[in-house]
Amino acid sequence: MESPYTPGFGARPSVLVGRDQVLSRAAATLTRVANSGRSATQVTVLTGTRGMGKTVTLGEIATTARARGFVTCSLSLDSVSDNIQLLAGRIAEAISPLQSRAAPLWDRFVRRLGTLSVELNAGVVKVTSEPHSRGTDTETSARQALGELLARAAEIVAEHDQPGLVLLLDELQEAPRTQLVVLFNAIQDALTTPGKIPIVIFAAGLPTTPEKVMEAASFTERFDFHTLDRLDQTAAERALLEPSLQLHVTWDTDAADAALTAAAGSPYLIQKYGDEAWLSADPEPDTAIELAAVTAAITQVRDGLDAGMFRGRWAKATSAERALLTAIAQVADNYGIARTRDITALLDRTTPQLSGTRKALIDKGIIESAGTGLLRYAMPGFADFVLAATQSRRLYLGQPQAALPTGSSPRATRRAAGSRDLPPAHT
Repeated sequence: MESPYTPGFGARPSVLVGRDQVLSRAAATLTRVANSGRSATQVTVLTGTRGMGKTVTLGEIATTARARGFVTCSLSLDSVSDNIQLLAGRIAEAISPLQSRAAPLWDRFVRRLGTLSVELNAGVVKVTSEPHSRGTDTETSARQALGELLARAAEIVAEHDQPGLVLLLDELQEAPRTQLVVLFNAIQDALTTPGKIPIVIFAAGLPTTPEKVMEAASFTERFDFHTLDRLDQTAAERALLEPSLQLHVTWDTDAADAALTAAAGSPYLIQKYGDEAWLSADPEPDTAIELAAVTAAITQVRDGLDAGMFRGRWAKATSAERALLTAIAQVADNYGIARTRDITALLDRTTPQLSGTRKALIDKGIIESAGTGLLRYAMPGFADFVLAATQSRRLYLGQPQAALPTGSSPRATRRAAGSRDLPPAHT
């Protein structure tokens, strides 16, 4: 049988759990706009480390919006493109089927597209000039053009008796600051345009996104920010067990416990371990996935992470960052959480002295806050790699050393080989 798990980044799991509150609030926002015919008063921004399901959640919101008759437009921002121009093109593509009943508005819409060097002809979008560096005057012009473009697009949608236009913007943190300035000011202009301009905007980015957004435009502090965190135990169990139950395959209790412990609430890792265990077990209906399959899956996944993601993150770390990463791995408890006071004691540094290094690692998405005075790795399992790479050991400072499930403790056999072909430390 084909695996019911979807471990690819951005791939929707067959059982989506743990995001009910965010999805409910998004549905309420769509309802409010559909009822009033006016724009949502706030932009909703989802933040979180990679693998937390931000892209999947945006996709689920888009599906709900389309089912309710909204026109949707999605764009993942990047650091090298003219994202303003790309967004204009996506908006044009989204509303191109609505041209027939909105001739006067359509002409104004098309003229605004031209201001951004985008052409729409017979439903085909074409960029008429290459992106260029914008000066202040050009940025102002782009802001005005994009703001009016959004407003006219929403009016066209409304003329076709559809409830509104929904924009879904992913990877906000990737766009250059100058483009974010244009984007957010244009959005503000569109949302405050007089009349019935039904626009709803949902966005997503890494934990550093709020700071980058507010640096671009101070009024964005009023955006509606929501953090997507790891799944709690109940949601994690559902995400792991329910997909296979739909195919009449169960998990032995010890096998499920080992997979859930290794995943540590990461939506991505739950799908990854589930998929690898399924491939290892190759189950038939009315059979169970056993611990041996999970143990093999954990080894397979960790080997892949060590050779790819973990190795890459370690290679990009400076010597100071590596020292902090190693300290976190050494003092973390069995849940992967390290106390700042233990880290500073081990490194003989004060919290202010480590603040710059800590921020750099958070900005890189390698570590995250786990509460006041607490840190943890953004991707579970990285501690094993760090301990192996540095041939270090966990210290269990004042904490009980509980037995860990198979596959989740540091692997001695791999620690011995941990120094092979390691990238040189950055200075």
